[in-house]
Amino acid sequence: MPNSQFQKTTFFIFINLLIFFSPSHGQESSSLIGQEQLKYRIHLGFINAAQATIKSSAQTIQMGNKSTRKIEIEGKTIGILDVLSPVVDYWSSYLDIQSRIPLKTEMKKKEGRYRKEETVVYDQEKGIAKISSPQNTPTEKNMAISKGMLDIIGGYYFLRDKNLADMKPGQKLSAKVLMDGSIYEIWFVVKGFEKVESKFGSKNCIRTSLVLPKNNLFEDKDAIRLWISQDKNQIPFKMEVSLKIGFLTIDLEEYLIQGKPIYALAP
Repeated sequence: MPNSQFQKTTFFIFINLLIFFSPSHGQESSSLIGQEQLKYRIHLGFINAAQATIKSSAQTIQMGNKSTRKIEIEGKTIGILDVLSPVVDYWSSYLDIQSRIPLKTEMKKKEGRYRKEETVVYDQEKGIAKISSPQNTPTEKNMAISKGMLDIIGGYYFLRDKNLADMKPGQKLSAKVLMDGSIYEIWFVVKGFEKVESKFGSKNCIRTSLVLPKNNLFEDKDAIRLWISQDKNQIPFKMEVSLKIGFLTIDLEEYLIQGKPIYALAP
């Protein structure tokens, strides 16, 4: 797999994980649960390609007069792909506990020889995002945003409270997010209901698709398919991605809250 193509693939995959993987629906009034962790395995058939983790801070963090929780996402290649085309991508976001609107976003990418670091500080009242990156020209700039603008992690928490089981096939949700100095709109479409076999047993799931901005990686609009558990947790058990360069699958490996597993392994 060419290095540049795998980098772009990883970029899109992790966006999908962030925005639409929706744990712990209905477990408390605020979806920003402390000490929550999810692990995912990304593989090409029998070949393990990468792994991703999503975790929230145990404690809230004060930023000005706002109480926030820090959410961290990390994705990295493993096995032979880590030797041939190493990738480590990291995002973090400080989200207002009440509104789940981002106050600060940090991103670090190591993809082969490519390096990129970026920090975004949001002034939601003034409608300005202050973007800083040593790799950008200029290194600092202000970008006009609409009030309440989300980053990719804020978009994830915006959608996680939606009761997907009540949606009907064909219904859609969308989110606009700021990333890499651009605003993207991503659509989430409910397709139907199916059973999925996983390491946690057979689960009733909601089959969905993602429609991303036009790009050269995917074969068609239904190229990204997700199966999300049809229960209060709404955990994605499976994700399939049909690419022009191959076929990727993402599986849930572990889901913990305060160190305790939410799902037991199938006997």
